[in-house]
Amino acid sequence: MRLFVALPLPAAVQEHLDLAVNALTDGAADGPGGRGGPHPVRWVPAEQRHITLAFFGEVPDGAAAGIQAALAVSLGGFGPLRLRLRGAGVFSRRTLWVGVQEDQHGTEPDRLLTLMARCEDVGEDFTRMQRRDRHRAHVTLARLSARRPELDELAGRAHALSVYEGPPWTAEHAVLVSSRPGAGRSGGPLYEVVAAIPLGA
Repeated sequence: MRLFVALPLPAAVQEHLDLAVNALTDGAADGPGGRGGPHPVRWVPAEQRHITLAFFGEVPDGAAAGIQAALAVSLGGFGPLRLRLRGAGVFSRRTLWVGVQEDQHGTEPDRLLTLMARCEDVGEDFTRMQRRDRHRAHVTLARLSARRPELDELAGRAHALSVYEGPPWTAEHAVLVSSRPGAGRSGGPLYEVVAAIPLGA
């Protein structure tokens, strides 16, 4: 099975982001609810949006329990994170994302990146995953399925969302998720939560 660990988005955060995305697309055929047929811009369904902490890839079925236990130990004393969605951009001219801002008023900066590193440490013990050199947490909103003139359109939408700022929330747990490519809606992936991992006090 394919596994990853992520921070879920609360309903209020999803709803606020939906308003921004829907205003941006304004019912266009290529928008999240558009009905204009196949389009190179593929929007991520709201229920699949998340903040990826680490992607483990294919793992043996029997390894899931061990990964869950190791994550519980590694993240158990980490403590909650105060976050909000803010800003936007495009990765490799093909992936539209909204950024994640951490409240860093405490004594330890970049706790979200530290959390990502801890999750990747667990993954390296159980899988052949490749550690990513990541410096920005994000939520993927849409992807381009082909190199088309819509590239400029995607960049324009990122520019429009660059001023976006969502409501703050406290992340108190991560989730270990299984992914089945092609088994979800419209041929997309099907995500199923394997376990919730508390971040501790």
